[in-house]
Amino acid sequence: MSAEQSTQPANGKTISQFCPFGLGLKIETIHPFQGLYRPFVGQPCQSCNPKSMENFFYKRHAQMGFRNAIRITEENTRYRGWLVRRLCHVLFIWERPADQDSSEWSKKIWNHPRIQSAIKEEKENRDKGIASTNAASSESRKEVMRILGHIQKSLSPSLKRLTHWILMKLLNRLYLNLQLHWGQVATLQEISAACPKTPLVFLSTHPSWLDFFLVPFILFSQNLRVPRVAWDKTDCSPLIRWFLKKLGVVFIPPNGSSKALSGAVLSAYIETLLTEGQCLLVFLESPPSSGYHKASPAAREWVWQMMAAIQSGVVSDILIAPVGISYDTCPGSAGSGRELASLPRLWRFLTSAFCPWSSSLGCVRVDFAQPFSLQEYINNYTWKHSGPIPCLREAFLPRILGTRKSMLDETATERGIGTRDEPQQALVDGFLMHALRAAVACTSVMSSHIISALLLHKYRVGVSLSRLLSDLPLIIEDILLHGFDVGFSGQRWDVLRHSLYILRHSTVLYSAPSNDVYVLCKESPDGIRELAQKSSTLLPVFLYEAVGACAIHALLAQLPSLCLVEILFTQDELLEMMMCLCSLLHKNILLQPPCQNVYLLCQDILDKLVHCGLLSMYEDPNAPPACDIGRRRFVDLLQWKDTDDVSDSDSDCIGENIKRHYKLGRSSHHADFFVFLCHLLNPVLKTYERAALFLLERGMCGDEPEMDYVTQLHQYLLHKASEDLSYECAERSLAACAVRTFIDLGVFECSQSGHGSILHLSETFLLEENCKKLTTFIQQFIYRK
Repeated sequence: MSAEQSTQPANGKTISQFCPFGLGLKIETIHPFQGLYRPFVGQPCQSCNPKSMENFFYKRHAQMGFRNAIRITEENTRYRGWLVRRLCHVLFIWERPADQDSSEWSKKIWNHPRIQSAIKEEKENRDKGIASTNAASSESRKEVMRILGHIQKSLSPSLKRLTHWILMKLLNRLYLNLQLHWGQVATLQEISAACPKTPLVFLSTHPSWLDFFLVPFILFSQNLRVPRVAWDKTDCSPLIRWFLKKLGVVFIPPNGSSKALSGAVLSAYIETLLTEGQCLLVFLESPPSSGYHKASPAAREWVWQMMAAIQSGVVSDILIAPVGISYDTCPGSAGSGRELASLPRLWRFLTSAFCPWSSSLGCVRVDFAQPFSLQEYINNYTWKHSGPIPCLREAFLPRILGTRKSMLDETATERGIGTRDEPQQALVDGFLMHALRAAVACTSVMSSHIISALLLHKYRVGVSLSRLLSDLPLIIEDILLHGFDVGFSGQRWDVLRHSLYILRHSTVLYSAPSNDVYVLCKESPDGIRELAQKSSTLLPVFLYEAVGACAIHALLAQLPSLCLVEILFTQDELLEMMMCLCSLLHKNILLQPPCQNVYLLCQDILDKLVHCGLLSMYEDPNAPPACDIGRRRFVDLLQWKDTDDVSDSDSDCIGENIKRHYKLGRSSHHADFFVFLCHLLNPVLKTYERAALFLLERGMCGDEPEMDYVTQLHQYLLHKASEDLSYECAERSLAACAVRTFIDLGVFECSQSGHGSILHLSETFLLEENCKKLTTFIQQFIYRK
């Protein structure tokens, strides 16, 4: 897609007035692909879904074309003419098929065995003889219909068409384009045609409240079946709730007097919906923040219901399609949904959006990952993860306190994502992590995200436009090499000008006497938060390299002083430090699925550091040459080995394990990239550090609710950010992530109550010395200027 040229004023002048075209550089066109194909994004896990990778592969992925879903012309309708050109939006919407519920829907729900069983149990628990059987049955039916009415209402095709027409006008007003990949859409169409009775569930990221309407609109415009949308908000007004139900939105029933009956109605509804081959859209996360993706309770409930339907045999299989949504700028408050809470807020938003002077928010990109089978995932998970997983605090906490010198032992290297009490909960958590990982992997990186990351984490003090123009194609190439996609193309100057217009509220342009223009970040809370929110999209792209860079920085910090002698790192000490950092970071930051071993993950990180040039392998000069076969007797080479021996092949030829050494790249490019990677992970690590400092300074007086403690920690982070303008480290979601990490480590003991989780400090960290050890351990990974 081409990034539209933006000629809007920035600080009173257009960017083109500030500097000559090209700044003396050769302007090249940015191609968002390498060779003939774009990156293949959103593949399922090769270990958990090997058959899905083959069966549901993008057969038409070679179709690199894109379609702007909100640009409708007479070519998109069956008719031609001057009148059609003026009514093409209406004709296009009217020609799309609109689903309608069957008249037997309520009857199927009432006759479902789960509901009849729940009603029978309630009758048995009542005192006998109070009411007649007919009266009790009539009362039960009314209660079931009331709960079903809270979950959904019958669809209104006319209202859906009207809403999609208004939404198309709104999107045209807010955004330049809404891009879809032809190959991904063709894959969904083929699957829908080949498996019409198999339900398709879309699991999507959730950057904005507009996602609730955006994904159904896209599927509607591509002649795909419009899914039911699982809504996770509960503060909507009754009129808004009625309107959303008519459009196909479903709600989780509230916890009323009959909790068992509500659960039975929800289970019966899900099973009936999936049995009929209907589609469902579930948003995986609550509104995310910088570098942190957490599955929402509503998503966990819907996924649990889907798995229960498969395990009970009601549904043979469910196809899962992760969805990634990327905005140049999210509308309103990102992900808050406040515009839909009441009619006045929604009316104010629509009025401001349709006003003549409303500005463009940039571009939108929606990507669909490769679908995979939920039945296949459950089968593979059952036999792979049947045993218990060692606890994090047992494997990692002794390393922090200094009672264990190394984590390279059997207990540590076998650690997965942590202990779980219930197998069903572990199954749901693992699946949600896989789905989140696939959805984040297929989310495209926009040009404003790249410029935000460069300005915030590389050129905080300011940078010239010529330098940004030089860095832009390099970082785009790195993103594509990492298997992620970008949501733009065009000439570098047009892409940069478009990005600076999007970031006009958080950047300042200064003209220099040398006819160059310098870009500086606005040192304001809102400006820094905007840059941090946009730049967080790049953290999953360079996450492994960032973890490796921070681990190398921790090793460098242990040296007494910088010396002129070239520093060599052994493989064991690199893996040791990487395992410490991976264990410290929360699994929702690493997006580490249960099938991924932490030791193998660190091996992968080490390989990526070598591949990008930050590290280079170096043979120990004191060791004998690797080709020296005189170190072992020739007869030893002829000895048969057990077929289960999967040791390194090098040891077969050499006879002993040679310690591998690595040295750090010393070029200016490697140094800049190393600092950029460390700064990219710094917001998360600094939040962890300040959480430890908050515990050290404040302590805990008795038991405290977890939400209250997170609120107090967030206020502490805001206070620290006001001192050094590090507002990227003052996100509430990161504060909650740090608290959950401390719970997993054993810093806090957690108990459940009717009002949520209650925290109290563990006996180990009642000692101030241990709190200082925790703070020092975290500080070693933070790169400071």
